[in-house]
Amino acid sequence: MRVGDASAGAITAAFAAIADLESELDTHLGRPCVKAEASRPLQRAAAHWSQAVWSAAEARGPIELCEAELSRGREVAGHPLFVCGAHRSGTTLVRDLLDGHPALAVLPSEGTFFTNLERHLQGMQLERWLPYMGQEWLRRLVNPIHQQPYWLLGRSSRESSSYVEFARALMAWWPITRAGVGSVASSWPLVAVALAYAHCSGGLSADSGRRCWAEKTPTNERFLSRLRAEFPHARFIHVVRHPFAVYASHKQAAQRAGERFSHATQVLRDLSLSYRVAAEQSRGDREDYLVIRYEDVIESMQHMAARLAAFARIELLPSLTQPTAGGLPTISNSSFPVDAIPGRVYPTSEAARWNETLTPSERERVAAAVGTAATGLGYVVDGGAPWRLRVARLGLRITGRLP
Repeated sequence: MRVGDASAGAITAAFAAIADLESELDTHLGRPCVKAEASRPLQRAAAHWSQAVWSAAEARGPIELCEAELSRGREVAGHPLFVCGAHRSGTTLVRDLLDGHPALAVLPSEGTFFTNLERHLQGMQLERWLPYMGQEWLRRLVNPIHQQPYWLLGRSSRESSSYVEFARALMAWWPITRAGVGSVASSWPLVAVALAYAHCSGGLSADSGRRCWAEKTPTNERFLSRLRAEFPHARFIHVVRHPFAVYASHKQAAQRAGERFSHATQVLRDLSLSYRVAAEQSRGDREDYLVIRYEDVIESMQHMAARLAAFARIELLPSLTQPTAGGLPTISNSSFPVDAIPGRVYPTSEAARWNETLTPSERERVAAAVGTAATGLGYVVDGGAPWRLRVARLGLRITGRLP
């Protein structure tokens, strides 16, 4: 069958198959999958579903883009907003607060281009890039962080599927983005994904109001030189959080998974580098870089919404205080138990959490490794007697170059 020449009967059969596979995949989404063996049924079901969606999209072919959409898409492509920071610093919350703004096309899953996807793409033939990225992102639109909300483009029916339309939009934007952005930006495949998602979540028409696309990936602060070279108009929101809280969150996550907290030293290395980048970028008079503290976000939502709006040059709207993903209310993805109403942010006692989770020796170790850098960002990091911290530092080798 020639691409784009599918018969009505074949299309109907394809949508019916997708709906059936979608129902099967949906049964796996609410199950805890913290261990690799527990996640395998979910991964298999997601792979079968995404392959079926992609095949249906290939049969129908790329969508047609009008001149107004092409013009708006090219403008949006050159104006990204990157949310970054160390893992478990609150980057997801900030991304979710931006999600509902009509001027932004916010990817509801981490971009992970430089940290993950680029490496996979470089290991395959160029003609495989599009189906790989398409199916990978289809799965991310279903279950981006293994908690509700799922199905961020809605559920498919036996007559239609928003996921097929996303795939067809990606097929349309792929060559355009490659030709228009690929000459200067190695991350052009991610831009194509962002434009396809924008097309399916509010559109890119002349009156859509879309001004830029946004994505969050922890540790993207390590790639500032590349990102600034590829996107001269890019803006960056760097989220920081008290080091005790970040360390306690990592430890709690490992315990909930029934695992040892074996990557503690790597957590400290990541925090040290992230704090140093935040301090470096805060100096001077940079207009493209905003460092915000997670604690300020949850304690003063209205003030933070105003800061985010001013920095991103977007209208101050109530949506900036209401966390969503794909327009659906979200709850905290904290490692600690949460009993909250989706779409609201609740102030928490960070100190109470880390006091219950961290031992005195762990506090001492964190203070020795990153206390000085965190103090420069306004945090009080009390890890014990100064002489003990000096001794602890001798046993730590926290290094890393600024990007």
